[in-house]
Amino acid sequence: MFKNYLKTTLRFLKQNRLFAGINILGLSLALAASFIILLYIINEISYNRGYENRKQIYRVVNNYLEFKNTMAGTPYVLASAIKDEFPQVEYATRARFMRGFSLKLNDEFIPVYQTVATDSEIFEIFSLSLSGSKDNLLDDRNSIVLSRKQADKFFPDQDPVGQEIIGMANGQEQLFIVKGVFDDIPINSTLRADCFINSTWTLEPINQAFRVTNADVNWDLDFWNTWVMLKPDVDPAALDQQFRDLELKNMGEKPTKNYELQSLSDIYLHSAEVMNSGIQGSMKNIRIFSAIALLIILVAAFNYIILSTAVSSGRTKEIGIRKTNGAAVNSIRNQLLGEALFLSLIVLPIALGLALLGKPYAEKLFETKLYILHSNILVYIAIYLLLTVVIGLISGLYVSSFLSRLNVISILKNEVTSGKRRSFLRYSLIVVQLVIFCSFISGTLIIRSQYKFALKKDLGYQNKNILLFELGRNFKEYSAFINEISTLPNVIQAAGTMHGLPMQGSMSMMIPREDDPTEKVKVEGMAVDYNFTETMGLNIIEGRSFSEEFGSDLNGSAIFNETAIKDLGITNPVGKQYAGKTIIGIVKDFNLHSIHSDIPPIMITMTDKYIQQVAINYVPGTLDNLLPMLETKWKEMAPDRSFQYQPIEDLIEQIYASEKNLSTIISIFALFSLIIAAFGLFGLTLFIAKTRTKEIGIKKVFGSAEKTIVYSFLKENFIMVVIASLLAVPVTYYFMNKWLSNFSYKVGINFGFFVIAFIVAAIVVLLTVLFHSYKASRINPIEALRYE
Repeated sequence: MFKNYLKTTLRFLKQNRLFAGINILGLSLALAASFIILLYIINEISYNRGYENRKQIYRVVNNYLEFKNTMAGTPYVLASAIKDEFPQVEYATRARFMRGFSLKLNDEFIPVYQTVATDSEIFEIFSLSLSGSKDNLLDDRNSIVLSRKQADKFFPDQDPVGQEIIGMANGQEQLFIVKGVFDDIPINSTLRADCFINSTWTLEPINQAFRVTNADVNWDLDFWNTWVMLKPDVDPAALDQQFRDLELKNMGEKPTKNYELQSLSDIYLHSAEVMNSGIQGSMKNIRIFSAIALLIILVAAFNYIILSTAVSSGRTKEIGIRKTNGAAVNSIRNQLLGEALFLSLIVLPIALGLALLGKPYAEKLFETKLYILHSNILVYIAIYLLLTVVIGLISGLYVSSFLSRLNVISILKNEVTSGKRRSFLRYSLIVVQLVIFCSFISGTLIIRSQYKFALKKDLGYQNKNILLFELGRNFKEYSAFINEISTLPNVIQAAGTMHGLPMQGSMSMMIPREDDPTEKVKVEGMAVDYNFTETMGLNIIEGRSFSEEFGSDLNGSAIFNETAIKDLGITNPVGKQYAGKTIIGIVKDFNLHSIHSDIPPIMITMTDKYIQQVAINYVPGTLDNLLPMLETKWKEMAPDRSFQYQPIEDLIEQIYASEKNLSTIISIFALFSLIIAAFGLFGLTLFIAKTRTKEIGIKKVFGSAEKTIVYSFLKENFIMVVIASLLAVPVTYYFMNKWLSNFSYKVGINFGFFVIAFIVAAIVVLLTVLFHSYKASRINPIEALRYE
């Protein structure tokens, strides 16, 4: 039976080589694009799946009640308190990245960037593959556990366990003992580490930064992640009340924070609202790319149906003869469906090859590595095969159902080939393809317009010719460095700040309104040095900026923006004592963050302790000359610190890179959909031209001009483009309006975007049809009638 099906299929494909080739090209492109998207999606949703007891592993998140936001940071003491008071918890530990940690190799300290300071229970919670026992590995302060990669680097061809190694921790050399080696953590893991050390190493820097001595028991310092593993069959919701009791016990009668558990499986894709969450994916991108893949697949499937119904008239006699000889409907249906499946399976290796060729370019677009993970190999194979089979089924289902139901008498009377229903179906599917293409094009134009708007928008400060120079933490000579670089010939002005503009992080406080102290307003803070407002071009509309002439400015003065004055209900603000500061000036509103969010109330104060960046306003066009001079000054003053900088233009582009990439991705897939649709239209036009040979010959005999015949072909297809363009407008408007709602400042949806999509679609479609229509119009009438 299978051999007969295969022979019949191969014979049909051979007889219809052109149409089969077009279908193979269309399906190959669609599957290749879908495979790349699926690789991205599978990798994203497979995060953290390699751990035993994954369903019982949780991260504690911190809900700040007044600020109405959530952070991943928790106190150091929380892990110990949970272990002591929550019997449902089997293990609990804290973890924090150790900044500036390095290990000594051949008299040189090599940075180990992903050093996690934690406790021994981390190895019980996460199923890391270890050499030797995992008990009490980090109980000693000077214990260290290395990844396999680091062990091979520092102890080549040796067993590192039990050996000593010199490390640089908190700026001082320390002797560490290697207690174990773990296999390198998979790339699809929220927990990333090159080595583990004892958690107490993180306490000293926090104590120094906040001038305290009790970071290990302080409930206000939220700088650690807390991981817990519940006992089997424990419901995490049962811990809610225990958390409330814990908060009351340690934070007073009115706790300002609530703790709750977040499942490990939710962390990567469902932490958009969790601040400082670490590496995370985007569920929004997964939905968008899944929709794109689905649309591309539909275009290819419709293409198959269009061409198959077009050439199916050549099979009606075959089906009629088979039915006359007793062939059952199911037998014919299975044969035709098998052909579609066979064709899609032929395409599979071609599509995989195209996907592998396109993978490096896709990685640039998605801004992520598309790893082919060994742990996911079976998943890739299963899903790719399933997708291929589904496309084959979708593509062949209609054709097989239609042809298998044909009546023998209708076939013999030739009533099938002239069916208007089939023509209507083909044209409807072409219209749907064009709707998808037009929606892609107009959507791309809208996204691109929003991206350009974001780059060009007046943000309320100077967004060109500013260099943001990274000092790092605790650089006490920053003032001397600013004085030095201010003398450079191309520097107009320079000033220090904790976080430059546009600000990536957030520093918030709750301040009571002047007219109603019971109501508090969330105000964002900026910590800057002298001359920052002048360097960044902020507009002081009332009062003055910070000045060294006033000694009180460093500790006792503040500048508010217009929104803060309005939201706090402050009257006659300049000179007024408010929130522990004297208001010395009002700055015109500016975009503190990106244009995704509204301008918040802002309070700018001075600091000389937390300056981590220098904003440098330089003469336009002189950056290349300025950088070597800056590097020379930096190496003179801080030879042990790296030379890091970023032009503000690059930072702004980076903030909106996702919008730029999304427009590029959609435009590429729009091109794919157009090429696939053009393939189908090309084949269909060829088929129609052949079937209308007699009609064209008769028209020419009666005097029809060639241009009239060409016009009739173009008219039909032009009408389809018009219909598709009109249908695409409400679809695109709905989805793009939804996407634009993510921005507080946005462009309008211009009707011109839809006109451009229509023009592009019309040009491509009419050019595709023009070749065959012109060729058909040139046919000799005698040859046309003889052909029939």
